[in-house]
Amino acid sequence: MLYHGWDIGGAHVKHAWVDAAGRVLGVEQRGCALWQGLESLDAVLSALAHASDRTPVRHAVTMTGELCDLFATRAEGVSAILAVLSHHLGPDLDVFSREGFLSVEEAKVEPEAVASMNWQATACDIAARVDSGLLLDIGSTTTDIISVTDGTVRARADRDGTRLACGELVYTGVCRTPVMAVAMRAPFAGGWRGLTAEYFANMADVYRVTGELPEGADDLPTADQRPADVLHSRARLARMLGEDAPAADDESLHAFAQYLSQCQMRRIEEGLALVASAQPRRLSGTLLVGAGAGSFLVPTIAARCGALATDYASLCGVPARTAVNVCAPAVAVARLRGRDNT
Repeated sequence: MLYHGWDIGGAHVKHAWVDAAGRVLGVEQRGCALWQGLESLDAVLSALAHASDRTPVRHAVTMTGELCDLFATRAEGVSAILAVLSHHLGPDLDVFSREGFLSVEEAKVEPEAVASMNWQATACDIAARVDSGLLLDIGSTTTDIISVTDGTVRARADRDGTRLACGELVYTGVCRTPVMAVAMRAPFAGGWRGLTAEYFANMADVYRVTGELPEGADDLPTADQRPADVLHSRARLARMLGEDAPAADDESLHAFAQYLSQCQMRRIEEGLALVASAQPRRLSGTLLVGAGAGSFLVPTIAARCGALATDYASLCGVPARTAVNVCAPAVAVARLRGRDNT
């Protein structure tokens, strides 16, 4: 038996498949602009169907895509996404919820138990392997900070609004977050420069310029529809300063990018301190388990607060760490489903 996990987000679809022992056999991610219509999800699932041709298989799904503005309500989004999934994968799906796995029909009746539960899938898989620590899943759009104590997930909230309030959800990520959402000003050319309040650049541009963005992490169109390379990322960052690229040398733009990275990390660290204070627990000596496209930031954050650092892929025993970390919820939901079946 193989277990396929699917994480349906508002900007990406993540897919993983594992064997009965929970060993990761493969992962893949595709950009999916779900806010533009269900046709985008239909196209991505058609393209990924090749990995579903093995038999026997069991599919498990989690999602956050129901939050995108294509849908008027979460319930509408859950129902629509499950309809597309059932069409491509068959009706016999296992849908992850705060109560465990539900059938498609059960999930449609209890959409609030299903909506935005991908963080819990990752945390539950980590809790089976780590007695105590904090999951720090820094994705392309958001960051999840979840406490694990005594082998149990200790989340204080399970809805986006209350998760934002208690620091367990921080709405910042290493790809899609606009630069203007990270800082209002930055040091430049010997003074403070106010940043343009326009979507001229995003954080993928920042980490492209610093050289830290993992390959394949950002596969969506850029802010100006120009190429996603370092040259054009510099030009987009210069525009945030009200400049054309030739007016800002490479060293100045690199320093600007580093400053923006520091601003983003400070915001994540504020959420981390808030979550830790609720236990209470000292961050010093605590294990931080990194996941997501921004897992490369976790060792730096851990060093700054005296914590220890590992990543989700290492806990899974997988050497190809980047892809597994990026697709952590898909891997986790597949592993959890397989564990339930043993």
